[in-house]
Amino acid sequence: MERTEARLLFLDHMRGIAILAVFSFHCLGSAFGQDQLPWGAWFSDFSASSKSFLAVLPATFGWAGVAIFFVVSGFCIHLSFLRRSTDDWRGFYVRRFFRIYPPYFLTLIVFAVAVPTTRLSFHSLFDWAQLCSHLLLLQNFDERSFFGINPVFWTIAIEVQLYLLYPALLALAGKIGWRRALIAIGSLEIAMRGFKGVVIAATAHDVPQWFSGAPPLYWYSWAIGAAVAEAFVRKQSLPFRSLPAGALFLLAIGVSWVKPLFFFSFVLFAVLTATMIARLLERGTALPLPRPFLNHLRILGGWSYSFYLLHQPLIAAVPGLFRSPVHPLVMFAYCVCTYPLILAASWLSYRYCEQPGIAFGKLFLRKASKDAVQPGSPTTAAHMHVKPPKS
Repeated sequence: MERTEARLLFLDHMRGIAILAVFSFHCLGSAFGQDQLPWGAWFSDFSASSKSFLAVLPATFGWAGVAIFFVVSGFCIHLSFLRRSTDDWRGFYVRRFFRIYPPYFLTLIVFAVAVPTTRLSFHSLFDWAQLCSHLLLLQNFDERSFFGINPVFWTIAIEVQLYLLYPALLALAGKIGWRRALIAIGSLEIAMRGFKGVVIAATAHDVPQWFSGAPPLYWYSWAIGAAVAEAFVRKQSLPFRSLPAGALFLLAIGVSWVKPLFFFSFVLFAVLTATMIARLLERGTALPLPRPFLNHLRILGGWSYSFYLLHQPLIAAVPGLFRSPVHPLVMFAYCVCTYPLILAASWLSYRYCEQPGIAFGKLFLRKASKDAVQPGSPTTAAHMHVKPPKS
């Protein structure tokens, strides 16, 4: 069957599902003051949570939306890269910058300076250092700034750092093949996550933030999306397609309730996402959901980046609107009701920030390309060529 663009519409649907999951997760945290079951000695303690919290227990897995985003990102980045005629790394990073940074910068400044619940006082040197770390996308290496200003920003920093590791991934795959490359970086991610889980279980303390927030902890979970794109473009057998999705889902949930194994659940949800992408590509079908819902997911998926950047501080502000105590389930419902407002703000950000940024990036590259080929002028564009990966 011919592999056409129409068969990739499900990627926006998956982005929509991911942002809905993350949205519900943060609604849970704002309403209940917790977003996970408390730990016992080795396992999650169901008895220590209220019946109200257990009623919305599925929302505690909303963080898995980040795993979906990472896999979809790896797939889309590598798919776009493979479809270009040359391995133009300058063009790649220029496009990524204008796609990612303008909306990020705008929301960073708004939340750091203007929004009362998140703005920095700038009365201390640390506030300035935190702003600088966010501007440089390095906040994930310091526990004081990891959740600073806007807690979701840490994932943007790691995403950008994974872009910097992307040439190394392609070079490794070109030298030893994709299968062995995934084994190598997968072993690294699993070892790091295993070490983190053992330390927490044994000492009740987390590992240092420079370790916990390092991009290799997410490298395999991102790269498996790229591996699926590689096989898709080269019309090879799609990896992960034959894995049992139901068993992966149950395993990902099960290990999340075991303290030393909790951090493996992110990898399992990532592998589950890669499995679903591979199956949908192979079958050429959409997600088995009602068409009106799919249409909304498509729209939401298109605006998902802006929605992601905006949503958490707005949700977190909801409890402060009430002077008297509100039942957590009612507060959860109030938080969920912010969805239309955040969706409207996301459209504005997408229309007037994301799209102009993307267009300006393309214009910048066209102008740079024309300047580079003017008669009598030396070619300034540098190209890095990666050897074709081994199958």
